[in-house]
Amino acid sequence: IADEALQADDPEGWEQHESPNGDVYYVHEVTKQRSWQHPLDYQYQQLYLEKKAEQASGVATPAAKGAATPSSVGTAVADKTGGDDQFGLSPGPGLSASGALTDEQLKRVLQNLLGTNHADLKALLSEPANCKAPIRCFVQRHKSRMGGGRYDFFMSISKNDDMYCFTAKKHSVAKGCYYSISLDQDDQKRSKAGHAESFIGKVRSDRKSLEYTLYDDGVNPDGKEKEKTKGGPLRRELLYVNFINSLRNRNPGAMLVVVPRCDGEGNAVMLRPTAEKDSIGERSKRGDLEGLVVMKNREPKWNPVSNMYQLDFHGRATMASCKNIQLHPKDGEPTNVSFLMGKVEENKFNVDFKGPFSCLQAFAFALIVFDNSSGAF
Repeated sequence: IADEALQADDPEGWEQHESPNGDVYYVHEVTKQRSWQHPLDYQYQQLYLEKKAEQASGVATPAAKGAATPSSVGTAVADKTGGDDQFGLSPGPGLSASGALTDEQLKRVLQNLLGTNHADLKALLSEPANCKAPIRCFVQRHKSRMGGGRYDFFMSISKNDDMYCFTAKKHSVAKGCYYSISLDQDDQKRSKAGHAESFIGKVRSDRKSLEYTLYDDGVNPDGKEKEKTKGGPLRRELLYVNFINSLRNRNPGAMLVVVPRCDGEGNAVMLRPTAEKDSIGERSKRGDLEGLVVMKNREPKWNPVSNMYQLDFHGRATMASCKNIQLHPKDGEPTNVSFLMGKVEENKFNVDFKGPFSCLQAFAFALIVFDNSSGAF
């Protein structure tokens, strides 16, 4: 019961906030009631007392009325399919385990969808898409009363089927933020240090959480000596984001987003800097953009009828949020959107992308938006 209570999502109508001192509290969006205790604490306390009474009397008692458990809150996620399938992905809502595709079938589906010819899962999900139509995905947010939370990323591979791709977990670090990204939903199989086979990348920020970088699962050139000698390639830098004016100040347009440039076949420039001066962040600051693409936030237009700035999300955003974002190449047409993020439910956000973004980069940028706008709607 205690474990379920600690993992329980926030009930509908309640939002988690953080005080200037770092303490977590909850606000009801309708009544504006504030609580320093999780809204479900009382229900779990009653469930505990009833179970204790059940043990003492030997008579089964019903669970506390309305008590929420991880299996009854939020979007249900099917268990990971078994077998020797290297694409052993959890089917999302709408994709049953019994109807799961074979290795070869799923590979062809992803290749056709992404417009690439990579043969293994990590490459298909971490290398840029090479398609004209955007890939439709979504992020499911699982808030945690202990802080951090978890994020699951799904790709729509057909009209009715959604394929699980990644899970990200925020870890406690002394400075800035740290998200580990894995191909496995099992907490026990994810590794902050990146030693697990399912580990695919990580997002790190500076101490003010204004500059973020996405790395793959390679070796940190500045890491410990034993890490350098483990024989793997140096890590790649896949994405850099600089919030010139943070989303906390409600100005999402003031950001710099940089990704490696792709050739006509969708192959990205390999960036494995061995020194800080060669990182994407430092290069972009001094204007050295060779092999890089700078993305710009699409600006809304003034609507005199509604008396507000508006931006068409083509139905992919149905709720107002500072996390609703569209990106396009800075030197290209504003209508050529490469990334779109739109809120559709309290904890569900649509994410659409195409080249030069990869599936991994799209998810990482969504994580960065979540982190930089934490506490906002």
